[in-house]
Amino acid sequence: MPKKSVKLEVLIAAQNISSTDQLPEVAEQLISAGCEAVLINQSIKDPRLKSPSQYLRIYSYPESGICRSRNRALQHAEGDLLLITDDDVEFLDGFAETIVEAFATNPEADIITFQCLNQRGEKRKDYSDSSFWHNLRTLMQVSSVEVAMRHESLVRIPLQFDSRFGIGSQIPTGGETVFLTDALRRGFKILYLPYPIVKHPDASSGRDLYRNPALIRAKGGMFFRIFGWKAYGVCVLFALKKQRETGYSLVKNIQLLYKGIREFKAMNHGK
Repeated sequence: MPKKSVKLEVLIAAQNISSTDQLPEVAEQLISAGCEAVLINQSIKDPRLKSPSQYLRIYSYPESGICRSRNRALQHAEGDLLLITDDDVEFLDGFAETIVEAFATNPEADIITFQCLNQRGEKRKDYSDSSFWHNLRTLMQVSSVEVAMRHESLVRIPLQFDSRFGIGSQIPTGGETVFLTDALRRGFKILYLPYPIVKHPDASSGRDLYRNPALIRAKGGMFFRIFGWKAYGVCVLFALKKQRETGYSLVKNIQLLYKGIREFKAMNHGK
């Protein structure tokens, strides 16, 4: 029997698209490459958009929140392998082949994270040059556009993004981090491979901590969601590591992080 081809499907999060003339460049790139994609358009107007290509399926919802968008995409996904992305990225030549080959070579991996470059073609982070299996600590460094998954793994062990987290939500950070740590705790095997697949602008809403008390508080809530009572110690370590990036004193950072914990606990009625 001929070997079944593996289908990679890209899951795109977008906002406020009112016509197909406004499709993000990444959608056009995927259409040109013949790569299948699902685009979730969060728009108050809830337009009914007709896709310009067989390779792209578009669904609009009158709601907000990046994790709600991710969950909608997972609901509509049909591919064997699923790649998370945003509407402001550019994929590198051969990215699909890189991902498909990575999963074929590592059949035990449920999720694989890759590298992301900036617009100058430089690595956006201090990535390892060697592959490794992720743990809770290493997952703290992963960005959403670096993540690809086996669809069958999500069917075997149903998993969703926590809609309280991420841009446009109550706690505007950590959507992918919470998702990945939930996956790890539920038995998913998560592999890192040192292969770049995408370019992303340097600016990132999840990384700009300078004089941003709301984001710092959100980090505290995220840490409590992931680590429970251990988050208090994690917050101290984070405050020490990020002091220069925040522009605040160590004490101020800790106060903001602990306030974020209190706010998250209040959201959950003290749980």
